[in-house]
Amino acid sequence: MTVLVTGFAPFGGESVNASWEAVSRLPHQVPLAGGTAELTTEELPVTFTGAAARSRELIETLRPDVVLHVGVSAAAGAVRLETTARNVADARIPDNAGRQPAGEQLTPGGAESLRSTWLVGALVGRLRAAGLPVEASDDAGRYVCNATLYSALETAAGMSEDAPYVGFVHVPSLDTLDVEVTTEVLRRLVVELSDQVRRRSAARSGLGRLAVPRPGRPLRLGLTGGIGSGKSSVARLLASHGATVVDADGLAREVVEPGTPGLAAIADAFGPTVLTADGALDRQALAGVVFADRDARTQLESITLPLIAATAAERMDRVAAGAVAVYDVPLLAEGRMADLFDAVIVVETPLPLRLERLEGRGLARDEARARMANQASDEERRALADVLLLNNGTEPDLADGVDWVWKNRIARALP
Repeated sequence: MTVLVTGFAPFGGESVNASWEAVSRLPHQVPLAGGTAELTTEELPVTFTGAAARSRELIETLRPDVVLHVGVSAAAGAVRLETTARNVADARIPDNAGRQPAGEQLTPGGAESLRSTWLVGALVGRLRAAGLPVEASDDAGRYVCNATLYSALETAAGMSEDAPYVGFVHVPSLDTLDVEVTTEVLRRLVVELSDQVRRRSAARSGLGRLAVPRPGRPLRLGLTGGIGSGKSSVARLLASHGATVVDADGLAREVVEPGTPGLAAIADAFGPTVLTADGALDRQALAGVVFADRDARTQLESITLPLIAATAAERMDRVAAGAVAVYDVPLLAEGRMADLFDAVIVVETPLPLRLERLEGRGLARDEARARMANQASDEERRALADVLLLNNGTEPDLADGVDWVWKNRIARALP
């Protein structure tokens, strides 16, 4: 695994930059289970053109598996994993070259924004489970940090399917968080992202994600399937074998309960009309707002999905080392989550049987087909599967299938 990690030079007359102080303490080699991540570290200039150009040059030359750009935010109280870079430079102060753009595009005619290719929510949850101070952020600012991230994402987007995982971290000032803690966050990020690359490579080569060695932590399984496939039944059967199951649908309700940051963010975004008289979420009112408005739906997902992902990852990683943690998630394929897991189990059921089951639950066939059309296809899910579990028989047949998977795939992967 090859990893590029950058920090920034001092700026604004300061003698040090907390980002480079943390990056410079990283070793040149980070141990992985059964392997090593080779690090290249570099100090970037605090200039709009210099930092962005050097980021692009390093990515194109080194062709790293992972790109981790690190900057400093004086306002941060924890390490912030950024989700988004925006195509705008709007500086409150000049950069170190004296340049102070005011609202101009970084790439004329380029995309308005680009998303980090890391799955930030899951990474936040895993790092929090390790007791580290991290949080997700959707605002990389409009200064040199944002320009650097935008350039890196734009460069990676023009590469092959093996383009690197690219993201940006804002670290607090040295007075706010001990530099050794910050460095440990970066080291763990390198391990997590390198392992995702290794699982991606193992899956594409036909070996399967379970072939990648794991450190002393729970075995992480992703469980998915289309509506009516019987995924929830498989989750219950896995739980009966001793697995801890984390349910995405349950978390989707939990993260917007009264008093949660999720509900507060929804109220701020959509107004008090989406709340009931007692302050709970009025799901019908919210559905009326977002149903026919793609932008509103995207805004809602930008609030809820990172919270769901972070909570799920944190709970899975709190399961005992050597045990099994299962994430029961309908949209695993749609969310590009496969390589977060040591193995992906896909439950597949023939369409006529799915429609029959859903009709028996009171869902009309037309409505069922409409919901299926908004999900990944069987072919897309199958392409991600380490284990394909066909559910086309009776409940005892399904139980027998899960027993076989547990004994022959899961149990054999445990210590």
